Order: sequence, then structure tokens, then C-alpha cells
Amino acid sequence: MKYSIPDKRELTKSEIEFLTYLFGKEKSEWTNLIGNLKVIARCGCGKCLTIMFGKTFDSEIQKGNLIIDYTGKGKNGELIGISVFGTDQMPTELEFYSIDGESGITEMPETDTLKSLKN
Repeated sequence: MKYSIPDKRELTKSEIEFLTYLFGKEKSEWTNLIGNLKVIARCGCGKCLTIMFGKTFDSEIQKGNLIIDYTGKGKNGELIGISVFGTDQMPTELEFYSIDGESGITEMPETDTLKSLKN
């Protein structure tokens, strides 16, 4: 499986709201970047919600460090892992993954179910 598939688009309303919530809790200095982020790729599986960010549609995919590490619950109670990777300057990836083995996370968890994995 490829790491990523090109997917050049603007952030969706739900992605903006989700990032605004996470950055407000964990990385407030990134909140003002959200309006300028572009989606430049998505996960190579082609099914999940994981997306990669750039400053422009022509940006190269950057590997970032794990900055935000959360869990949340889907509509059916499934446990979803949420990771935000980034550099010192900006977020580079928003990843969603199944913790309990459910295949393909197709919806973002509700923000009121989110819990930080950092102590």
C-alpha cells in the first residue's frame, strides 16, 4: 500500500471544526493556521479519513513528529485513535485509526468523546 494518494482540496467544515477544537486544547498557536492549510494528500488506503497538509496545493508531503495524541468514540462506540503530526511551524498530518480493530474509520469522532493520551 502506498503511504499517500494525492488529494488536493480545501479543508471541509467538519475538518476545520475538528482541528479548531484540538488545537484549542493542545496547540493554540496553530489555530490561526487552519484557514491557510490545504489538503494535499490522503492515506494510501483510500478509505480512512487521514489527510496530509501543505501551505499550497503544490507543497511536498512533510514527515512531522507526533504533536497531539487522542482517542475518541465513533457513533457506534468504536474506539478511534487521533494523531496530529507536525513540524515546529505547522501541522503536517491528521490521522484517524481504529484502536479496536474496526476496519476503515469513515466518520470523525464527536469532540465531546475525545481524551488526550498524554498524562
